[in-house]
Amino acid sequence: MPRDTFVSWQTLALFVLFPPLAVVAIVFFPLTLLVVFWLYYRGKNEAKREAYDAAEGSASDG
Repeated sequence: MPRDTFVSWQTLALFVLFPPLAVVAIVFFPLTLLVVFWLYYRGKNEAKREAYDAAEGSASDG
């Protein structure tokens, strides 16, 4: 018996409910990079601030 549809409804439902991993990777890879760079620069700025505060505190202790 011939089918009227290109794909079965089960295949379509799986594709809609669980998108292919390539699509997920394309979406989340740039977000992951953004989070990594944001954490790096935040840590870098905090380290600079702590070094500045430590140097300022030691200079005023003398």
